[in-house]
Amino acid sequence: MQIKHYETLDETVVHHQCDNGLEVIFVLKPGFNKKFVSYTTKYGSLDDHFIVNGEEVRVPDGIAHFLEHKMFEKEDGDVFTQFGQNGANANAYTSYDRTSYIFSTTTELYANLKTLMNMVEQPYFTAETVEKEVGIIDEELKMYLDDPDYRSYMELLKSMYQDSPLRVDIGGTSESIKQITHEHLYMCHETFYHPSNMVITIVGDLDYEEAIQFIEEHQNARGINNNHTIERIVPTEQRQIVRPYTELRLDVNTTKVKIGYKGESDSLSPRERMKKDLSMLLALDIVFGEQSNYFYELQDKGLVDDSFDFAHSEEASFSFTMFAVNTNDDELFVQAIDDIITRVKDTQFFTDEQLMLKKREIIGDYLSSLNSPEYISSQYTKYYIDGMNLYELLDVIDEITVEDLATLFGTMLDKQYQSVSVVKPNV
Repeated sequence: MQIKHYETLDETVVHHQCDNGLEVIFVLKPGFNKKFVSYTTKYGSLDDHFIVNGEEVRVPDGIAHFLEHKMFEKEDGDVFTQFGQNGANANAYTSYDRTSYIFSTTTELYANLKTLMNMVEQPYFTAETVEKEVGIIDEELKMYLDDPDYRSYMELLKSMYQDSPLRVDIGGTSESIKQITHEHLYMCHETFYHPSNMVITIVGDLDYEEAIQFIEEHQNARGINNNHTIERIVPTEQRQIVRPYTELRLDVNTTKVKIGYKGESDSLSPRERMKKDLSMLLALDIVFGEQSNYFYELQDKGLVDDSFDFAHSEEASFSFTMFAVNTNDDELFVQAIDDIITRVKDTQFFTDEQLMLKKREIIGDYLSSLNSPEYISSQYTKYYIDGMNLYELLDVIDEITVEDLATLFGTMLDKQYQSVSVVKPNV
């Protein structure tokens, strides 16, 4: 067991590893009434090709999300009912690299924790229940196909990525989910829901030693050892894009535009990846944020409104920057973004004063977020799985320089790696 107190933030974190490999993290929040718990497996939609126990396996797209849906259903009913009876709100979600099962409560922590562990660790699938779930998820996927923002986003990813599973929706496709069997689900559960591939995070005011004893007793009763290895097979993705432009005609009133810039899959350390992600966020906000001159310029030209947004995604297996807007002139918007990027690159645009102000803003948002058990549980788990630490974020921000912003902005937003996805109204 390791206990670390972060004096600057006045936060205490306890790490414990069970004999079977399960990681347990406690973020102690004295005086907080609510407790927030997540049980997370390092298994997401990108994990469709892997080697386990020497055997190479490919599974249908969407199986991680399918598995998440099915874990709440047991032979004796829906587990949501048990959480509700014990005063807890429960949910789950699947992302590219993980699946999390969560609950929050102000009472009955251990009753709900036992329900959560039993639910996640004890699968129940039959051919009949899987067939029924196929229909439910298929309807969910069809709903997304009617969402123009979703469609433009997925078309953008397909325009940028050639081989990455990122091209496919987290939920899979109508065709792929129909290939999923209960044997697939049991195999993936056995592979990725092994305790050595999972982490429990508990945020709140609690006796962590008592909680460790409770979790240890439960895990010891499972009789699962720590001898388990998974080798993920990730396709090699070059930086070249698939196509620079894609267009759809849907039932929309205003044209929707997304611009993507594909980055390189760098062999960065977790800390370097965190720094790159934060640096790009700061650079984008300085150039395109709502208080910037360039934002006002776009606004004065009638090219942006409240729908304008930008983001950067920096993960171990992919990297891209995206701009999005609803506009009446998609070509002029893309041209204007290109022009601004060129002007920034051609001048010494970033200054120490700008960077200092933006650092203060992001630090303020970060400190405010530490009052939210939900935020801490989600983000601490995310960073931990990525090999990083949520409470080292301030140190990483402090390291960022204007040179970092200029270099990254220049290399990331390269026109030859730009894809544009447009959804236009039906004519």
